[in-house]
Amino acid sequence: MGSLQDALLKTGLAEERQKPDNKRAANASRSGKRPPRSQQPKKKTGSRRPAGGKPPISDLERAWQARRKAERDEAERVKQARVADQEARRKRNLELDAIVEGKALNVDDAELPRYFEHLGRIRRVLCTPKQRDRINSGELGIVNLRGRYLIVEPDVLARYKSLADDLVPDLSGNEPEGADDGEDYPPVPDDLTW
Repeated sequence: MGSLQDALLKTGLAEERQKPDNKRAANASRSGKRPPRSQQPKKKTGSRRPAGGKPPISDLERAWQARRKAERDEAERVKQARVADQEARRKRNLELDAIVEGKALNVDDAELPRYFEHLGRIRRVLCTPKQRDRINSGELGIVNLRGRYLIVEPDVLARYKSLADDLVPDLSGNEPEGADDGEDYPPVPDDLTW
């Protein structure tokens, strides 16, 4: 007489269980313990993988990988440009230091301010009355070194300006071109009567 399992196997409703390969595995299955991984039978999975063992990559995933790589490359390029810019600025500041070293004419107890426009804002430097007159006549100049304005002779000013034109304020007092023509204002319509 056959067992219920045999009857189910004949009808196709059950699958035959595999028996353990060795006695250790058989004893472990009886006691409820699992055999070591090296002795466990290999399970077959239903997924199809290429020979390399990695799942296939979809086009969308490739596109995201390419985008992430492009973003990383762009961030690295921006970082390298920023580092190069900082290094160039550091070298320029060292050269500017050498130009004005010991040649600044600022006086510690000067109390008279000389106002001027630089980098879109009104700035000032403290000077003596004599220095102020010489600055106004163009015999002295002003330079910006790391946020501090220094009074210098014209020869130092010329060397400084050749290296860093953006750090030398225009003391001439001239208005920018077009400011006196009224070009900043909208045109007057032709049909307007006064």
